[in-house]
Amino acid sequence: MADKNKTENKNENKDKRGKRLIRQIDRTFVPENTLALWHLGQESMVVKGSGMIAYIDPYLSNSIDEQFGNSPRNFETPISPELIGHADLVLITHDHPDHLDPVTVRAMAIASPHATWICPAPVVPQLAELGIVPDALIGARAGDMIDFRDMRITPIAGKHEEFKTDENGNHLFLGYVIELNGVKLYHAGDTIGYEGLVEALRPHRIDIACMPINGRDWKRYQDNLMGNMNFREAADLGVAIGADLLVPMHYDLFAFNTENPSYFVDYVHHTYPHQKFKLFAPGERLMYAAEESDEELELGDEE
Repeated sequence: MADKNKTENKNENKDKRGKRLIRQIDRTFVPENTLALWHLGQESMVVKGSGMIAYIDPYLSNSIDEQFGNSPRNFETPISPELIGHADLVLITHDHPDHLDPVTVRAMAIASPHATWICPAPVVPQLAELGIVPDALIGARAGDMIDFRDMRITPIAGKHEEFKTDENGNHLFLGYVIELNGVKLYHAGDTIGYEGLVEALRPHRIDIACMPINGRDWKRYQDNLMGNMNFREAADLGVAIGADLLVPMHYDLFAFNTENPSYFVDYVHHTYPHQKFKLFAPGERLMYAAEESDEELELGDEE
């Protein structure tokens, strides 16, 4: 019995969820030129660096299934949103409910009242209706850089099957290039590849590219499920922009709109054998340290 209890305690300590995961995020020390990342499922991520904690597209409830049915989560949320009292910034890529979840937004608005929220400019009214005060809201426009404390954010237009804009030409689907603590991360949101995307991203010299791989097809489109890049397109895009590390997303949470990540692994392994990638378990942490640039290496050789 004692040995069994020891094994259970050991497994429990390894399983970072809920308050344990919150404590890990709070206590994680992030050195210079480093980012700490946690993947929470679907496209939900936590980013920490320079003393800041940012959440991206947090879907941390079961609200879609509760509202529409036939949409249960494949795994429990690693964090309940009412526990998140440490968020400095929340980024929303678009208004679909697995990215802008009303239940999560309302709970985080109460738990992290000091947080700033960034979303596509046309989506600002929706967040305001969910309790985000105007002073905490920033409407993002593709190509217009946003400086938030030590973070620089460049919104990138997303083409979620198609481009969608409001009457002022502001895109409803965005990705974000985030520059923080010497690391550059691209969170694509929901998008397919399109002409000009590589050219928009390559100058940023992306370190980490987080991209959907669930793809698209006629049946899902008929069911009003807008599509994304597939595993080949995501890998090809990541390599084309020169990303150091590729992170696939949007393949794990809903049985009706998923993909087998082993296809991504197999394709990268055989097509780009030197390309680094990372598959996350829900709630898993990654510490990413930016590599020295060619200029820094050459300077070091001269010294």
